[in-house]
Amino acid sequence: MRKQHYYSLWIRNYIKQLSSSLLVLAGIFATCLLVLYQMADMVFEDKDTAFDDHIFAFIAPYINAGNTAFMQAVTFFGSAQFLLPASVLLIVYVRWIKKQPVDALKIAAVSVTGTAVLFLLKFILQRQRPLAPLIARAHGYSFPSGHSFSSVVFYGMLAYIGYRFIKTNWLKWGLFAALFLFAALIGFSRIYLKLHYASDVVAGFCLGIIWLLLAKWLLFGRAKPFTEKATVG
Repeated sequence: MRKQHYYSLWIRNYIKQLSSSLLVLAGIFATCLLVLYQMADMVFEDKDTAFDDHIFAFIAPYINAGNTAFMQAVTFFGSAQFLLPASVLLIVYVRWIKKQPVDALKIAAVSVTGTAVLFLLKFILQRQRPLAPLIARAHGYSFPSGHSFSSVVFYGMLAYIGYRFIKTNWLKWGLFAALFLFAALIGFSRIYLKLHYASDVVAGFCLGIIWLLLAKWLLFGRAKPFTEKATVG
C-alpha cells in the first residue's frame, strides 16, 4: 500500500508539472504569434516605419570599423554557408553517434520545412531590404529575417538536445541560455549591418520560436530523444 501511494503521489506531481510546462509553452506560443502579427500589421498595413527608424537611430552612434568587423563575423554563424553544413553534422551526430535515426529524420524535417515556410512568406510579402547596408548588399526579400529565423531554429534544436542529454542542471540551463543569446546576437548583427530592419528580425525570432514549439508538439511530442537507452534503428 505504501509503495502504491508513493507511485500515485509521483504521478500526480508529474501531471501537475507537465500542466505547468504546457501552460508556459502555450503562453510563449501565443505571445510570439501576437508579436508576429503586430509586426506584419505595422509594416504592411499601417506602413509605419517609426519602430525601425528608432532602432537604427539608437545604433548609429555605435557604428565603427571594429564593431562592424565583429558583427560581420557574428552574422556568418546565421548564414546558409554555416548553418547548412552545421545542420548536416547535427543530423549525422544524432543518427550515427546517438543512434537515433527517427529523431535525426525529424530534425531534418524541421529544418527543411521551416526553410520552405520562410521563403514562401518572403515571396508573398516581398518587403525590400534597407537601402544602405554597411557591407555587401544581401539578396532576397527582407521580411521576416532568414538569419534570425534559421538561427533560432538551429540553435534552439541544439539547446533542446543539450537539455535532454546533459544531466547537470546548471550546465544544461547555461547552454540553453548561451545558445539563445547567441541567436539574439546574430539577429542584432543583421540590424547593425543594415541588412534587415528591426521588425524583420523580431518577426524572424517569433516565427522561429513558433516553428520550434510546433515541432516539439507535433513531431517529438512527449518522447525523450537523445537518451542513452535508445534502441538502435
